[in-house]
Amino acid sequence: MSAPLTARVVVELIGTFLLALTIQLMVLHAPDLAPVAPLAIALMLAALVYAGGPISAAMYNPAVLAGFVMAKGFPRSEVGPYLGAQLIGAALAAGCGLLLRGQAAVPIEPDPAMAIFAEALFTFALLWVIFQVTSPRQQGNQWFGIAIGAVVGGGAYAVGAISGAAFNPAVWLSLAATGKLAWSTWWMYLIGEGLGVLLAVIVQRIIESDNP
Repeated sequence: MSAPLTARVVVELIGTFLLALTIQLMVLHAPDLAPVAPLAIALMLAALVYAGGPISAAMYNPAVLAGFVMAKGFPRSEVGPYLGAQLIGAALAAGCGLLLRGQAAVPIEPDPAMAIFAEALFTFALLWVIFQVTSPRQQGNQWFGIAIGAVVGGGAYAVGAISGAAFNPAVWLSLAATGKLAWSTWWMYLIGEGLGVLLAVIVQRIIESDNP
C-alpha cells in the first residue's frame, strides 16, 4: 500500500463508522426492514470496499486485520493505528446511532454454543472470500467489492437470528454500546470470530502451499 499511514487510518475509521452505523440503523431500530437489512448492509459494505480498498485495503474489521497479519504479512507495527481507527469508528457509530434512534428496546440473547458456531462459520467465510479475491491469482478483478459485500449479506440472512451476524468485533462493540447485544456476550463473539480467523488462515496457507 502506497498511501501514507495517516490516510489509511482515516479511511479505516470512516469505513468502520459507516458500516457499523448502517448495521445499527437497519437492524437495531427498524424491525420492519429486517427482510431487506442484509441487502442494505451488503451494498454499503461493497461500496465502502470499492472506495477504500485502493487506499487502506478496506478492512473495517479487527478480525480481518488479524487475518491479514497472520496470512498476508500485514506490518505488525501498523496494527495499533488500524485497530484504534476501527474501534473509534465503531464507538462514533454507536454515538450517532443513539443520537438518531436511541437505545435498542430488546437486546439479542443468543444461545452461547450456537452463537459461537455461527460467528466462527461466517467469519471464516468472510476471511476466506477476502483472501481469495485479493489473491495475486485474481489481480485486477473488478468484482472484489461485490463478493465481500455478498458474503456478509448472505451471512446476515443465514445466521442473523442466531447470533446477530456481527462477524466483526467492531460491529459487536457498536451493537453492545447501543443495547442490541449485552456486554456479557463479548466472550462468545471473541471465541467465535477468533476461531473463524484461525480456520481461514490455516486454509489459506494450505491453498498457498498448493499454488506457489
